[in-house]
Amino acid sequence: MPSNRSSWITAGHLALITVIACGGGLAPASAQAASTLADPLAEATTTPAPTPTPTPTPSPTPPPAAEDETGTSPEPDEEETVQTLAAAAPVTRSQMIARAKTWKPGTAQRVPYSQTKKHGGYRTDCSGYASMALGLGKPGQITVGLAKSAFTRPIKMSQLLRGDLVIDAIGSNTTRHVVIFDRWANSARTSYWAYEQRGGYGTDYRTRNYGLAAKSEYKAYRALNIREDAPPKPTTVTRAQVIARAKTWKPATAQRVPYSQTKKHGGYRADGSGYVSMALGLAKPGPITTALATSTHTRPIKMTELLQGDLVIDPVGGNTARQALIFDRWADAKRTSYWAYQQRSGYGTDHRVVKHGLTSGTQFRAYRPVRIR
Repeated sequence: MPSNRSSWITAGHLALITVIACGGGLAPASAQAASTLADPLAEATTTPAPTPTPTPTPSPTPPPAAEDETGTSPEPDEEETVQTLAAAAPVTRSQMIARAKTWKPGTAQRVPYSQTKKHGGYRTDCSGYASMALGLGKPGQITVGLAKSAFTRPIKMSQLLRGDLVIDAIGSNTTRHVVIFDRWANSARTSYWAYEQRGGYGTDYRTRNYGLAAKSEYKAYRALNIREDAPPKPTTVTRAQVIARAKTWKPATAQRVPYSQTKKHGGYRADGSGYVSMALGLAKPGPITTALATSTHTRPIKMTELLQGDLVIDPVGGNTARQALIFDRWADAKRTSYWAYQQRSGYGTDHRVVKHGLTSGTQFRAYRPVRIR
């Protein structure tokens, strides 16, 4: 044992260092006690209690950012637009199509496609284009968002009307797509005309068949803020105007319009109902004979009440049996026959004396156009 206090303290310190180095930590409590007793001259020192370290409160994990059409996280102001439903003002079907046309589809002035650039504040991709047409908040919903119940509701493909959407909401931003339905391209409904913002081209208007094949990922949707157009105010037509229009098909002349149930003349079918529709100024290509005899277009009257421009219709039977004529004037004082304009099978536009509706058991009836004045 060292002979003096200094040497003793030095030896004690070396021993303590050796214990710590080999143990990789503090010495056990028994070793600390032994060291204290071995130095009776050491000052009694109170070991301060360690200050407790507060446990940090973990920050809440933020929800994953919504993905925009580029597959990247949008800016904060855009994220709010994507994730929440801004109050979208109602838009009519005609207003929606008018807005779709402002991007000049199918022309040299069309808006180029981009998932990052904007036009008028809207992304220039397919969903940005559809959002613009619907008047949704800028920069527009993503394709997946447009298919959610906050913005649209599913409908059948057979229920599609102008301004509805056809959406493929499955897959990535390079496979998802949305188009704006305009109208069916044919009577069989095997394709339709649609507005779209398509990759590699831009704003387009072309025929598509998305959603018409079995197991297609494309589905039909109707926007919640779309409204039907107000029905147009029915335009009136005078009796003189009906006859003047009937004469434009050159009845009973070599220049008359040949009869056809499939061909058209001036946009109207060249058959009996098409001819009557043209004279009345109804929508092209003209309602069929059975439709002309409904309350939408006419009301029944007695044969004795016929005036110039009224109709005589047989709406019964097949398309080769039904007929529609335009009453012109009575052919005799006894009213046993009358002059009529008609588009008749095997001949074309004619003006002749007939007795349709005047004999017993006839299926011909007299009708007055609701729009005639």
